[in-house]
Amino acid sequence: MKAFLGNDLVDRAAAHNRGRAGQARFLARIATAAERERFARSADGDCEFARLWSAKEAAYKAARKRDPGLVFAPRRWQVEWAAPGTNAPASPGVVAMAADQAVIVRWHETSEWVHCVAIAGEPPDVVALDVGTVIAWDRADGAREREHGAMRAESRAVRNLARDLLRRHGIGDVEIVRTPVAGEAHRTPPRVVVGSTLLSGIDVSLAHDGRFVAAAVALDHGERR
Repeated sequence: MKAFLGNDLVDRAAAHNRGRAGQARFLARIATAAERERFARSADGDCEFARLWSAKEAAYKAARKRDPGLVFAPRRWQVEWAAPGTNAPASPGVVAMAADQAVIVRWHETSEWVHCVAIAGEPPDVVALDVGTVIAWDRADGAREREHGAMRAESRAVRNLARDLLRRHGIGDVEIVRTPVAGEAHRTPPRVVVGSTLLSGIDVSLAHDGRFVAAAVALDHGERR
């Protein structure tokens, strides 16, 4: 893939997301000076926090696929965005992660959640996304997914949501796995496989928070085989 995809989700009603904009010590760890000034002027700190945090998380997921050695350092990354329009289905922004590295982001918002999708690299042919509830999508998972730890309700639900997105674009009978990295404590980003075969031309990003799960998939038809 020439495009690297990331997404993140904030459940507005979740207790851990409330009042974050007023926690000075927390903001000092995750926000730039300019972002903290914006919080100080904001009339809706929870909304500002949801946009900021989801953007940094989504951008990191996308950029780390391109640079596996990237360290999560949100205080170094500047998020720029404008207030969404009254009837706008989505609002654009950018996360400046370095002088020569910016990741484009786009937020989709409802009264219940904020969902951010990030793309690093060239835009793919298709980007599809969806948000659902954990309860609605918590169904059986695949054998390889179970093998690689997709056992929690949130993990099962978000993989089912992603598989549904792929089916809508003619890609079925797949599993979405994160395999352990040899000698490391972490796993790979989510990958789409059939059996033991990695499908090319597809990137997927998974997120969950509180009551909700969110999936985004990127398809590059020129790379599919």
